[in-house]
Amino acid sequence: MNAIAAAHVQPTGAQRLRSQGFLLWPGALSGADLARAGAQADAAVQGLDEAEAGSRDLLAHAGCAAWVAPLRRLLAASDVLDADAVAVQASLFRKSASRNWKVAWHQDLSVPVAERIEHPQLRGWSRKQGLDFVQPPVGLLARLTVVRLHLDPCGGGDGPLRVVPGSHRHGRLRASQAQALRAGAGETECSAQPGDLLIMQPLLLHASSKAVRPQGRRRVLHFLFGPREPGYGLRWSVTI
Repeated sequence: MNAIAAAHVQPTGAQRLRSQGFLLWPGALSGADLARAGAQADAAVQGLDEAEAGSRDLLAHAGCAAWVAPLRRLLAASDVLDADAVAVQASLFRKSASRNWKVAWHQDLSVPVAERIEHPQLRGWSRKQGLDFVQPPVGLLARLTVVRLHLDPCGGGDGPLRVVPGSHRHGRLRASQAQALRAGAGETECSAQPGDLLIMQPLLLHASSKAVRPQGRRRVLHFLFGPREPGYGLRWSVTI
């Protein structure tokens, strides 16, 4: 893990994340570290049904959890992430010939928490892979940061994320608002190379298409960082 790129994002990187809602950081991992991350991600989902797109609870896997501290140090050094932020979720998303899927335009509104509680500002409770998820107020969602580590090439034919720049600044979007923002701002395709980081705000409107050349694979380790205390009487299901 010592090979995580020590170079800082350009001075405008943190501002771009705040204004546009996303930022590509090339070459954060390379060589042996990248291979190790890929092997640890594969080991964490070993035995998962081949039809599954991924897993949402990889912080329980020591190999994946070990990447939290170096990623936090790297991003905090460039003001992209608060130094006291904690990882509250890690997921692996994988596309291949046998797992080829698309995701419609949406915002990431649900977060994993320790247990369900009653609070007038909490809604959209659900349960996935044995964990409780809730849709908290925008005030908390705006304090969260997604860090996506690309383990494989992700070009235009590999089903990369497409995002609507700046859409995170408009809070929780109704369908009509999302459509208007996409029409006005357009969309940006977030292609990436192995070892690149894609950093984004969960409220950013995003989607992905099926891969059109699924003979390879597209694996992404997806970390969610947030404040240690989420507020609203909530507790995270896990923190690192």
